[in-house]
Amino acid sequence: MKRNIIIAILIFASSSLLAQKKKEPYAILPSFQVTLDGDLKEWEDQLTVVDKDSSWSFAVTKDGEFLYAAVKIKDLALQQEASRNGIIINVNADGKKKDGATLIFPIPDSESVRAMRNDENLPNMNVREELIKRSRGYGVKGFARIVDGLLSYDNTYGVQAVAKLLDNDVLAYESKIPIQAIGIKDLDKPVAIQIMINNRFSILQKTIKSRPDPRGSYYGRYTSTVKSPYKMKTDVWIFGTLN
Repeated sequence: MKRNIIIAILIFASSSLLAQKKKEPYAILPSFQVTLDGDLKEWEDQLTVVDKDSSWSFAVTKDGEFLYAAVKIKDLALQQEASRNGIIINVNADGKKKDGATLIFPIPDSESVRAMRNDENLPNMNVREELIKRSRGYGVKGFARIVDGLLSYDNTYGVQAVAKLLDNDVLAYESKIPIQAIGIKDLDKPVAIQIMINNRFSILQKTIKSRPDPRGSYYGRYTSTVKSPYKMKTDVWIFGTLN
């Protein structure tokens, strides 16, 4: 009898530990008023921290017309990655962890970045701030009603994003995406929203995966991997409906 009780206690304790470790999926926040100014004042109590070191945090909400996203990055290395390679908001209309309607910002103009590298004043520049300033629009891909490519800041769709460094040396980001442009047929169906701090390692990983296997199909599928140096996750997935 005692043995059965001990076993039951151990099973219950193990189940409790597993339940504690299992995290609930991230969700879209209830609607609230958002002003796209990059200050994140209305988001402060709404942001979810990604890791225990508070390297970065995020939140997503929506209203009848737009999907809104906010990101706050404290980690300097991740700030550099975001300034150079952009923050990605990816909306998969089928609710799957796959590419969908994608907005990326900042995306510094390559010619302008090359000129910056050759600038004698480079050592005195705030590189993160300069990279953000050298963006010339928004990168868009996979939208049903927006052509892939570089979208002007002054666009008629209502796409908008802003990134800036705050006084406390935190990089703040806000964006809004028109729900109608995503191409969702049923707003009651769950969508999957990815927020990603784009970085050179994830870019390299995608490049490797897109290449054909040099050994040929005879040996089966082969996928090389690149290990990220970052201890924290650089992307999260949020699930919910946009109705």
